[in-house]
Amino acid sequence: MTTAAVRPAPLAGGDFRPVAPFHMVWLATDGCNARCLHCSSNSARRSPDELTTAEARDLMVQFARVGVVDLAVSGGEPLLRRDLFDIVGYARDQGMSVGIGSNGGRLSARQAGQLAASGVNRFQVSLDGTREAHDRLRRWPGLFDRVRRTIDTVAGLGVRVHVCCTITALNAADLEEFVAFVATLPVRRLNFSRYVPTGRGTGLLDLDDTAWREVMRRCVALRDAYAGRLEITTHLAQQILLDPCVAGMPGFIGCQAARGQGCVTATGDVLPCVLLPVPMGNVRQRPFAQIWWESPVAARLRDRAALSGACGTCAVRDRCGGCRAVAYARTGDYLATDPRCWLPAGD
Repeated sequence: MTTAAVRPAPLAGGDFRPVAPFHMVWLATDGCNARCLHCSSNSARRSPDELTTAEARDLMVQFARVGVVDLAVSGGEPLLRRDLFDIVGYARDQGMSVGIGSNGGRLSARQAGQLAASGVNRFQVSLDGTREAHDRLRRWPGLFDRVRRTIDTVAGLGVRVHVCCTITALNAADLEEFVAFVATLPVRRLNFSRYVPTGRGTGLLDLDDTAWREVMRRCVALRDAYAGRLEITTHLAQQILLDPCVAGMPGFIGCQAARGQGCVTATGDVLPCVLLPVPMGNVRQRPFAQIWWESPVAARLRDRAALSGACGTCAVRDRCGGCRAVAYARTGDYLATDPRCWLPAGD
């Protein structure tokens, strides 16, 4: 199927605009027991200035009041935070769906019990390709096998397990083999996340810009091939140009940075996206709602007319917007053309 065959038309009357940040990521800690080559948070040691338990609980209340319905708790490695399940339980009490994202390297028996009792809606582990690629990317020999055991343990608790795979130059060639393996595990969903060279990540892990189009096609094909056996999702802005299912969704607006999603770091900075390190404010200085609705950064990201270059003049600007994190990582301008898009070349 050609790109032209599924290219969506602009929405009549303007694009859909979320009325709240429905999904938020909270980076619970900067501490991590891995030193992954691609870490967007550049996690290593825990910051002495991380939000306290009381501050984190108050943040959960602020999230709920502004309309957040789904919270992803990540890091660093959130299992290193001793009050993690206290805060997860508190977020659940505010009515939010909560997921925990972990590298899966160390889940103690005590934590497994806390996880089962916490009411968490999902436990997501990172698995970045086959054994060699994963352990190399994570710089932790034997981590692949540890993750497999963690998946079995968590699934045995009755908790829904998701796998997140960041596509890089180390694993892109093996996606089909990798998906076939994941489909044998007690995993409900596999999410493909596109690599963004930010934080500790460098251009050495990136694919050539022109290669991403074919990677997206393969992700769509894998989703269709495994329908009914394994849920496969992606975080790819230009998917609307390749995927008839997404093109047919009237409410799909591509990049969600500072629109339907955002991120709060371990020290309270509010970011438009977990992969877009442009602080909009800090929750220790201003309420989250005030930051979210009044930030000039957020206002520019929500105004697709503010985009420059090819993204600014694109016919599907309001339904895609390009990836603002990629644009920022590659150019230093979060409103610039997404360099991975093939449309500027006229294809």
